[in-house]
Amino acid sequence: MKHLKMIGLLVVAAASLMAFAGSASAAPVLTSPAGTEYTGTIEATIKPGTTLALSAGISDTCTVGSVSGTVTTNTTTHATGAISALSFGTAATPCTKTTHVLKNGNLTVGDKGEVIASNNEVTVFDLGVSCVYGGSTGTNIGTLTGGTPATMDINTTELPKISGGFLCASKGTWTGTYTVTKPSTLLVT
Repeated sequence: MKHLKMIGLLVVAAASLMAFAGSASAAPVLTSPAGTEYTGTIEATIKPGTTLALSAGISDTCTVGSVSGTVTTNTTTHATGAISALSFGTAATPCTKTTHVLKNGNLTVGDKGEVIASNNEVTVFDLGVSCVYGGSTGTNIGTLTGGTPATMDINTTELPKISGGFLCASKGTWTGTYTVTKPSTLLVT
């Protein structure tokens, strides 16, 4: 009987240690600096020397563009927040086609760095044709890789068409790389 009590105490102690270790190792998805939960502004621009390409019946490339927003939720499974500004091209450096953001939407980063866009809309216009694409209810658009600086690689062929005529493809393609400029170090745990 004494041995059973001892084994019972050992099992309880082991379970307590495992629970503590599990909770101690649980970390939010985004940290800056390392080990510190990040809930603040994230700003990113198209990586210098690269292009951002949108293709959906109309092909468009941009060498200038940016995205910024604030992380409002950062748990062990995802970090999310509203996009406050999203741009493609500028007056001085326009894209190859007329490109406008209709809705900024939201971005979510999953615990493996996957980037999900939702509720955003971008229109590309050329020769009287306007094609509108966006994240809809949630589209995996790429991967955030932590570092100093972090990078966001956009690579999707599944951007849903929201509106546009028969010249607009049913799914859009979006590729390119953004460099995170704020914070200077952003890590994905």
